[in-house]
Amino acid sequence: MRFQQAIPPGPDVSPESRYTGLALGERAPVGRPYVVANFVSTADGKATAQGRTAQLGGESDRRVFHLLRTQVDAVLAGTGTLAVERYGPLVRDPRMADIRVAEGRPPQPLAVVISRSGHIPFEIPLFADARARIALYAPPEAMVPRIEAEVSRHDLPAGDGLGGVMRSLRADHEVRSLLCEGGPALLNAMLAEDLVDELFLTLAPALAGGGELGITTGVGLPALLPLRLVWALEHEANLFLRYSRR
Repeated sequence: MRFQQAIPPGPDVSPESRYTGLALGERAPVGRPYVVANFVSTADGKATAQGRTAQLGGESDRRVFHLLRTQVDAVLAGTGTLAVERYGPLVRDPRMADIRVAEGRPPQPLAVVISRSGHIPFEIPLFADARARIALYAPPEAMVPRIEAEVSRHDLPAGDGLGGVMRSLRADHEVRSLLCEGGPALLNAMLAEDLVDELFLTLAPALAGGGELGITTGVGLPALLPLRLVWALEHEANLFLRYSRR
């Protein structure tokens, strides 16, 4: 598989040459991880089709999705996304685990789960996998049932928003790089606290129409957050964009 490199112009590249060796953790600010978000969107700005992302991403998007998981210490997803997408082990392909190990990371990233309501989808495969390491942030009354995964439970920092979770991940779990996979409400909340450093966005050559969600939802930001385009790649009419906040 080869991607056409449109911006900056250059020869065709493999996904592995662009989405490995990113050294994201080296950019971590003091006190929190360096945070990148990865989303797919239709040409009309919809992040789902019939409520799910599966129809939007082709083989090339799936390759990027899994390669980005090799580049971080931890992966964050909201409880709604975990339930709808039925999350299981974060790295299943031995080749992806080998990339992580070769770059100095354990075979599996830490899974980060945040729940303000205390409603956590313990029935999904992620919690039944003995290889999974999970940092769970939930209200004090939320109980963890007997599960196979290794869970480190934390009370949600009172009145501290997501910034408190980010500081805990750095201090308690040594997380220097974090991948946010959604959903739209979680990304919106992260943006509202200016906690996202980069956005990887796949634009799928399709239209969804209707009331499907965009990549963000919730209260609008008080001001536009400017982005800098790092690269634009193309494969079979899919556009792979990397934006930086800083």
